[in-house]
Amino acid sequence: MAKPMVREKSVEMLSDTEILAQIPVARERAEKLRHTALRAAHVRYSTAMQQLVLTLGNATEVRIPVRAVAALRGTTSRERADVHVSPSGCAIRWERLDVDLSVPALLEIALGRSTVHALFGTAGGRSTSERKAQAARLNGAKGGRPRRPAADRR
Repeated sequence: MAKPMVREKSVEMLSDTEILAQIPVARERAEKLRHTALRAAHVRYSTAMQQLVLTLGNATEVRIPVRAVAALRGTTSRERADVHVSPSGCAIRWERLDVDLSVPALLEIALGRSTVHALFGTAGGRSTSERKAQAARLNGAKGGRPRRPAADRR
C-alpha cells in the first residue's frame, strides 16, 4: 500500500534588511488609508451630551449615544473620556476598561447596518487591481454582464 504524499509549505524568510526596507512603503500606505472616510482620525467623549464624537479621516463627525454602546454601559464619565484611536484608525480603545470597538461597529450603531454595508460596498467597488481588471476583461470577452429580463428592469 502506497503512502500518501505530504507536501510541506515552504516559508520564505526575509532578512532584517528586507523587512526594514518595507517599513517606509507600509507607513506611506497606512498614512493614505488614514485619510479615507472609514478610518477614525480623532475621538472624544462629550460629557454634556453623553456621546462619543468620532471624527473620520474625511473630517466627517459622527456622534454616538453612549447608551447605544453595550460595552460602555455601567461605566463612569471619567472612564469613557479616556478613549483613544488605534494607530491604524480602524478602532477606538479604552485602556482602563480593556475595551476596543471597531470603527465599522460604531458606524453600524450610529447609522444602521444597511447604510454601513453600502458605505463599505462603495469603497470596495472603487478599489482597483490588476486581478480585478483581468476579471473584467474576461467577462467582457464572454459578452459582458448578462442583461436582466425586461420584467426586472422596472
